[in-house]
Parts: sequence; structure tokens; C-alpha cells
Amino acid sequence: MRSSLRSLAAALALATPLLAPLAAHAQGPVPGAVSVARTTDDALIIWDASAEVGGFVSNKTPDDQANAQLRHDAVRVAAANLSKLEKSAKTVTIRVIYNKTGAVSPVYHAETFAGVVRYATLVFPYKEAAADKDHWKTLDAKSPLPGWMKFTVLDKLPPSA
Repeated sequence: MRSSLRSLAAALALATPLLAPLAAHAQGPVPGAVSVARTTDDALIIWDASAEVGGFVSNKTPDDQANAQLRHDAVRVAAANLSKLEKSAKTVTIRVIYNKTGAVSPVYHAETFAGVVRYATLVFPYKEAAADKDHWKTLDAKSPLPGWMKFTVLDKLPPSA
């Protein structure tokens, strides 16, 4: 199971540069590819936020502001994809990932792929979300998350250039 999730994450990481324009259009203003990996029990949605994280690095956005925006956009990803999950789901996890880049390749004159970073997770019970408890789908970026939602940062954002 874990190896298939790793394979999915690696495939998303490699396909993102090609699919990002289509995925951003399909998801509205939240940039990045979204994949519903598991629809029942402990449902899993993977959001590749590489484009957004890259923008934070380019714009030298402070980590606290970038984190707040990623938290808000993870909620929006959840709202946009909740209907794709089975009603039997107990919990929902939005896994926020981004592509880590390495040194510039002397052969290709481009940054090298250095892996996928699991930046954060947003976890919540399906029942509360499906009932739109606390009107969570309409929260603005400055509103705190409802108590039944938990956003946990697992890793660091890349340093600004």
C-alpha cells in the first residue's frame, strides 16, 4: 500500500510540469494537480502545491504568510473534491506536497528533481465536512479552522532565493 502511494506521489511529481496548466484551470484559482487517491475509510487527496510554493520562493513570501495561504488553499481543495469521496469515508486527509529541486544540471541547464516533500496535512472527519458544519467551505484565509479540522506542517518550505 505504501509503495503504491509512493509511486503515485512520484508519478504526480514527474507529471506536474506537464499537467499543471490543465489542473489549475480545472481546479479554479487553486494552482496544482489534485489526485483523489482513496475514496473510502481514511480518504486521501493529494495536492501538488509545487507551483504555489515556487511562487512563494520567487516572491520571497515569509513562511508564516505562505503557510497560511497553503492552509487556506488546502481547505479549498477539500471543498472542491469532497463530493468525489464515498459517504462511508470516516476521515479525510489532504496531503500537501511539493517538488524539491536540486542543483542546476550542467548538461541540461535546468534544476534537477530532488524528490517530493510532504509539506503538510489537513485532516478532518468526513461527516462534519459533508454537513458543512461551521460553514467551513466559505471561510476566508484569515479565519481560523474549525476545531474538528487539523492542519499540521510536517516539513519546511524551500528557502527564498
